[in-house]
Amino acid sequence: MRKFFICILFLISQTSNSQNFPGIENFILASEQDRNLLVKRYFKPLFNSVQVSMSEGWAKTAKTHKKLGFDFSFFLSGVNVPDSSRNFDLVGLSSISSTYDSNPTIFGGESGGDYFVELYNEGNSSSLSASFEAPNGHEDLLTNNRLILPNLQFSLGLPFKTELIFRLMTKAETKGAEFESYGFGIKHSILQYLKPSESLPLNMSVLITRSKMSGAYSFGSYSEIPGQNQSIDLNVSNNSVGLITSLDLSLISIYGSVSQVYSESSFEMKGAYNINYQLNSSPTDEVSVLLNNPVLFKNKLNYLKKNIGLSLNFPAVSLFVNYSVQELNTINVGVSLGVR
Repeated sequence: MRKFFICILFLISQTSNSQNFPGIENFILASEQDRNLLVKRYFKPLFNSVQVSMSEGWAKTAKTHKKLGFDFSFFLSGVNVPDSSRNFDLVGLSSISSTYDSNPTIFGGESGGDYFVELYNEGNSSSLSASFEAPNGHEDLLTNNRLILPNLQFSLGLPFKTELIFRLMTKAETKGAEFESYGFGIKHSILQYLKPSESLPLNMSVLITRSKMSGAYSFGSYSEIPGQNQSIDLNVSNNSVGLITSLDLSLISIYGSVSQVYSESSFEMKGAYNINYQLNSSPTDEVSVLLNNPVLFKNKLNYLKKNIGLSLNFPAVSLFVNYSVQELNTINVGVSLGVR
């Protein structure tokens, strides 16, 4: 899969690292069940990281903007990628074997091994075989064991101590790939109903968010497997609901939150692929097989996120950092410009 669409996800944060991802399409040589498992195991660490990042950085205080108050925020999310996500094994796969017990994921190192495919037809003594080089990982996509992803958002104060939050990346194209993402959230103060002392610098709000990302890439002449209309579609959705509390002083805000997050991504390889196998009963003969839309899988996450952070508040400018505890711990660092 040359110039695989995944480089688009890093276009903003790692443009200089954009590169080809050759050989991934050869996973479709395996049986239908195994090819989906191979693609999922190779890319799952990336999908998990992107899905986690979409729930990050929505609020840096529980205090809502005053009516028509606003801010623009830019921040980077650094999602931790553990060592256990750098490699995967072939347990549970029936049609494929490898020269190595462990093979790199998208975040792993170089492979140097080969995959061997053997397909058996029920009731037929003959079998089909093929082999291909195991794709390398691309650990250079990580910085200090973290995947760094950027975010840009806008917040606007409404009546009744309510705040709307928007994220938007309009459709962009590079090297034949298109992608776009958007999201929105609502933050509403619930401490106002408890009628605390107005001199108390404590705030508490409920925060609800929803975001989506979609992308598409056409292989064109870069595919290593002959065919037609070959493309990849990726769709990611993320939803969260949580409670955020903050202590807001004149120059500093200390905040913490607990959120339930549900996220789902789908990956589909579309088009026609003409693949060749060797007929084992006659080594000089080959068998051609046409596959249509050969890969489709979904990746789901459902987890509780705990977050704590600090914001330094200057006139019209805030600097903030926060840390989320979940399966993939994440640190967020950013700056906000606006009028509260």
